[in-house]
Amino acid sequence: MSGHRSCERSAMRLDPGAFIADIRGSIGIVMAIALVALLVAVGAAVDLAQTLRAREILQGALDQATIRAALTTGSDYVAAGRAALAANLQDTGVAEENLGSSFTRNADGSVSGTATITVPLSFMGIVGKNEMSVGVAAKATPKTTTATAPAGTVCILLTSKNSQALLVNSGATVLATGCEIHVQSSASGAAIFNAGTTINSKKICIKSASIIDNGGTHPNLEKSCSPANDPYATTLPVVTVGACNYNSRNIDAATYTFQPGVHCGGVNFNSSKTVSTFSPGLYIIKGGDWNIQGTLKGTGVTFYFADKSKFQFNSGAGTYLTAPTSGTYANILMYENPSNSGVSQWPWNDSPGHELSGLIHLTTRQLTMNSGMTASLDKVTIVADSLILNQMTWNLAPDTTAIPNGSTTTTTTTNGVFLSH
Repeated sequence: MSGHRSCERSAMRLDPGAFIADIRGSIGIVMAIALVALLVAVGAAVDLAQTLRAREILQGALDQATIRAALTTGSDYVAAGRAALAANLQDTGVAEENLGSSFTRNADGSVSGTATITVPLSFMGIVGKNEMSVGVAAKATPKTTTATAPAGTVCILLTSKNSQALLVNSGATVLATGCEIHVQSSASGAAIFNAGTTINSKKICIKSASIIDNGGTHPNLEKSCSPANDPYATTLPVVTVGACNYNSRNIDAATYTFQPGVHCGGVNFNSSKTVSTFSPGLYIIKGGDWNIQGTLKGTGVTFYFADKSKFQFNSGAGTYLTAPTSGTYANILMYENPSNSGVSQWPWNDSPGHELSGLIHLTTRQLTMNSGMTASLDKVTIVADSLILNQMTWNLAPDTTAIPNGSTTTTTTTNGVFLSH
C-alpha cells in the first residue's frame, strides 16, 4: 500500500522547468502585444501632431482668404477667396490636392468661409487608418463708419517718374475706401496690377495713360489723371543734427525704453518678444539701420532719417506709433533729410499688426509691404517714391495730414474687418 501511495504522490508533482518555460512564453506574448500597442500609440501621437499642425496652417490661410473675400465687391468674391486660400497655402507643406473650400456672402455683408483638406497619416496605416479629414471655418465682417471728409482725400502719393511706380502683386489687399492713391509717373507701365489682388479705394489716379492690368479688383481707376502735388516738399521742419547721443546697440531685454535724441550706428533687436516704448519727442536716425523685431509703442513721436538709414520691420514686428498733435513736429510721424538722393528700398516684412498715425514723408524710398503684413488700421498720409504691395492686408484711412482734392462730402467708409471662427 505504501509503495502505491508513493507513486501517486510522485505523479502529482509539477515539473519546475516546464512551468518556467510556460511563464516565459506567456510573458513573451504579453510583451509582443504591449510593444505593438506602444508603437500604435507613438504613431498615433505623431500623426495627431501632424494633423493639428495642418489644421493650424489651414485655419490661418482661410482667415486671410475670408478677409479677402469680404473685401471684394461683386460676384468675384468667391474667386478672390479661393485664390487667396491657395496663395496662403503655398510653401507651407500642406498638400492642396484634396483642398475643398466654399465662401458665402451673408445678408449682413459678412462672408463665411470653410475649407477642408485630407491629411495623409504616416503610422496609423498599420491599423487601417491611412488619412484624416480636417475642416476649419471663418467669418469676416466688414466694419463701417460714416464721416464727413474732403472728397478725394489723398492718402498715398507716389512721386516717382519711372515705370512701376506702383506694383500690386498677387495676394495684396488694400481697403481704403475713404482715400485716394495718386501716381505722378507718366512713364509707360507706370502701374502694374496683377491677378489675385484687391484695392478698394475712393480713387486711383495715374498720370500715365499706360499701365499693365493683369486682373484683380481695383474700381475707380483713372488713367491720364492729374495727380496731386506734394504740399510737404518744402514745408517740413528743418532738423539740425548734432552729436550722437546713442551709439550702436543690441537689444536683448524683454522691455526697453528709448529716449529722444540722435541715435547713431543702428539698432538690432535680438528677441521677437521685446516690447520697446518710445518716450515722446524727436528721434534722429543716423549711420545705421534698425533691424526691428518685437513690438514698438510710442505716442507723440517723430522719426527723422538724417541719411539713408531706415527701419527694417522684420518678421513678427508689431508697430503702434502716433505722431505729436502739437508743437514743431505736429502730425509728422516719419520724414527724411531733403538732401537724400537716389532711391533705396524700405521693406515692411510679415508684420502681424500695426497701427500708425501721422505723415510719413519718404520721397527717396521704395516702400515694400511684404508677405504676411497685416495693418489693422493705419491713419496716415504716405508720400514716397514708389510702392510695392505683396501678399498682405492693409486697412488705410485718412488723417489730418491727408492731401485734399475736392469738396467736402459725407461718406460711409469700411475701415476694418472683424474676424471670427
